[in-house]
Amino acid sequence: MTSSGAIMTGVKEAMPLEGEATTTEATQPRFAQVRDAVRADILAGVLPAGGRLPSEAQLCRQYGVSRITVRQALAELQASGLVHTVNGRGSFVSQPRAPGGQGPLVGVLEAMRKRGWKAHGRLLSHSVQKADAEVALALNLPPRTPVGAVTVARYCDDVPFAVGTTYLAPELAERLAAQDLEHNDVTDVLHRLLGLRTARTRVTVQAVAAQGMVARRLRKPAGAPLLRVLTTGLDYEGQPATYSETYGTPELLEYRVTLHNDTSSAREG
Repeated sequence: MTSSGAIMTGVKEAMPLEGEATTTEATQPRFAQVRDAVRADILAGVLPAGGRLPSEAQLCRQYGVSRITVRQALAELQASGLVHTVNGRGSFVSQPRAPGGQGPLVGVLEAMRKRGWKAHGRLLSHSVQKADAEVALALNLPPRTPVGAVTVARYCDDVPFAVGTTYLAPELAERLAAQDLEHNDVTDVLHRLLGLRTARTRVTVQAVAAQGMVARRLRKPAGAPLLRVLTTGLDYEGQPATYSETYGTPELLEYRVTLHNDTSSAREG
């Protein structure tokens, strides 16, 4: 840590000076190289949430670039939500938050409590297993790659209304399973407590019939209608970080989506 309190990034050597030709430079602008290097340190935890970034002068020296280049890199990191600037104090790493629109994604348990119901979760299982074809495809992994699997049931007034399994890196799954999943939503724990950072969420909702273990866990007869919600969290590189499969009773599990029309490119007739 420097005397100013800023946290230096994990890069050990400066990049080539501006004006020097490199193979990477031919395909990527210098500000993008600085942006990606700082972003990698943030996502890896080298620059922790809430920590102050090195000053512009320090970044200039570290990467061998101009102040204009550093400012352009920081502007893009700020636009993506990874950093924020405080006037007179510098730039800081933003706190992780769940993806979604204007703010954190409201989890299932929190949504139930806001309706005045008693809601809680229960950890059913935690294991490391070899990814089947569906999970491997969703996480962009080779089939049979070891992944962590955390299965949690959700209850409303002691009646199960949803059961879901989240697939993710084994070490992150172990940390997730150790958290208080009775009172906290999985999504909230991953982002607020464990520091997971995702830029986008891909969701698929299907109507299915209750079968086997899912039917028993939800106390439903075989063939009863259910909602199947598939959720993939994508990191800032566009790569899958988590994949969740949740089954819920349609009378209690509600999934709302707001669509915005983009009229910026519309032409007048």
